[in-house]
This record gives sequence, C-alpha cells and structure tokens, in this order.
Amino acid sequence: MALFTPRGLKIRLPLNYAFALMARLYPRVSAFRILKTTEGIELIPVLFTFVAAIATCSFQLHPIACGGIVAGAGIVGTLITLNGFFAIPGLVGLSTVFSYLYGFGIYFLTMGIVAFFTTGIWGVAAVYAGLLASFIAGQALEFRSAMSMSKALGVAITASERNFINAYRIHAEAVGVTTDVTVSDGELIESNWAHVLNDLMQNWPEVVRRFTPD
Repeated sequence: MALFTPRGLKIRLPLNYAFALMARLYPRVSAFRILKTTEGIELIPVLFTFVAAIATCSFQLHPIACGGIVAGAGIVGTLITLNGFFAIPGLVGLSTVFSYLYGFGIYFLTMGIVAFFTTGIWGVAAVYAGLLASFIAGQALEFRSAMSMSKALGVAITASERNFINAYRIHAEAVGVTTDVTVSDGELIESNWAHVLNDLMQNWPEVVRRFTPD
C-alpha cells in the first residue's frame, strides 16, 4: 500500500514498514508531523529558487544573472535533499512551513510579480527560465540517484521514499531514537503500529483516504 502526505506526495513504501518506523517516535512525534516534514524536505529546492528569485530581483540584478542564480539555487537545493545534508539550522522546519501554502500557485505568481516590478518583463522571463532549467536539472539528478539506489538495494527508491526516510531520521535524532531504518519482524506486526495509523485516521481522515493498495 502506498502512503500519501497531506499535500498528496506519494510514498511507495509498505504500510507496515512506514508505520513501524513512525511507531518508534509516537506519541512524541505524530505520523502527520513526519509526513509534513517529508513534504518540507521535498520542497527545499523550491524554497531555494523562491528565495533566490525574490532576492536577485529585489537587488535589480541583470535578468540573465537572476535566471542563472535561480537555476543554480534549485540545483543546490536538489543536491542537499539527495545527499540528506540538512546542516543549515532551521532549514527543514522553514521548508515545512513553506509547504503549507505550496500548490496554489502563490509562490509562482509572487516571483513573477516581484520580477516584473523590479526588472521588467525580461526579468520575469529570466526567472521562469531559471525555474525550468532548475526543474529539468533536478529531475535528471533525481533520476540518476534513483537508478543508483535501485541497483544497490534491488528495489525502486525514488525521491519521495528517500525524503520520508530522512524525515524519520531527523525526528529520531531529535528525540533520541535510533536512526537505523532496519525494522524487526516484531515491529512489522500490525499490533505494534496500528495505534499510530488509527491516530492519523481519527485526526486527519482525508490523508488516510488517499492511501492506495499499490
């Protein structure tokens, strides 16, 4: 069964495995919070491009410079998520807050509006071109990483699954629980983690309704 985050990000991990990990942290850290953190990690590249676009346009840099910095910022953000390098204090928390308004086109439009009033129409074109370049490069990097991990582990591991694992590790380290993601047969038994799923179902039924058999 595939899990979904509150914003609809698909995590292709067995239900018992994912909730066995989250059961280690419950009730200090809820399943909802871990899923939101997963979204936050996923959106680090988007956060970087947003900050880069607003900053470069506000300083009225040349449009080409704006586009290049936006593209570079997105690539750096992707490399951070791929390598699990979250040393910047508060980065994951900020990106998680950022995720609450993501998906409504707010950030995309804000970048365009700021670019237009600071650098003109060419600034808008440059920023959006930078976003496109960042997206293409990010997809290529993630595909390469997924292929490498799949060959090493023998199972398909995409960015979403990796980000979920990293979200678990971040919270596990914070509360003093093992960051080892290997689970025992006892942990996989439903009675060990069912209460965590029930808590998520009671408080966020719309999230659980998205779960699918595949």
